Amino acid sequence: MHLTEDQLNEYLDEATIERVQIEEHLSSCDECAARLSTLQNVFTELDSLPELELTRDLAAPFTLRPSLPAQLPKFLTLTVTLQAAVALTAIGIAIPFIANLMPSINLSAFVGVSIQLQTQWTSWLDTLSTFQLPPMPELPIVEMSSLLITLAGVSVIWILGNGLLLRNQLK
Repeated sequence: MHLTEDQLNEYLDEATIERVQIEEHLSSCDECAARLSTLQNVFTELDSLPELELTRDLAAPFTLRPSLPAQLPKFLTLTVTLQAAVALTAIGIAIPFIANLMPSINLSAFVGVSIQLQTQWTSWLDTLSTFQLPPMPELPIVEMSSLLITLAGVSVIWILGNGLLLRNQLK
C-alpha cells in the first residue's frame, strides 16, 4: 500500500503525527520516495518564483460595505412611524372582534375602549356608505366583514409604503 498525496504533503509540511510510519515506508518503497522527491522539487521551484503584484484587487468584491448610513433618512423615519400608528389603530379596532372570539380571556378594560373605537369606526364607515357612487357592473363578490375590509385596506397601504421605501433605497 502506497502513501497518499495528503500524507506526503503533510510530511513535507511537518504537520503529521504519522512521521515515523511514513519514514519507514519511504525507506522501503522506491515509488513513494520518488513521488516525495518530485513533490519537494515542485515546492522548491514554487518558492524560487518572484513575488508579483496583482493588477487589480481581487478581494474588493468580497469586502464588507456598510449597508445603511449612520442616520436614517427622514422619509424612512416618517414612514415607519406612520406604519406603526396604522398598525396600532388596526390592532385597537380588532380587539373587540378578538374578545368575542376568545371569551375565556378577560379583557374588560380594553374591551370598553375598543368598543368605543369600534363604534366610531362603524359610524365613520356608515357615513362613507351613504356616498353615491356610479353604478358598477355586478360582480360575484363574497360577503366580507368590516374587519376583513379594514385589514385588507391596511395591508394594501402597508405594502405600498414598503414598496416606496424599497424603491427609494435602490436609487
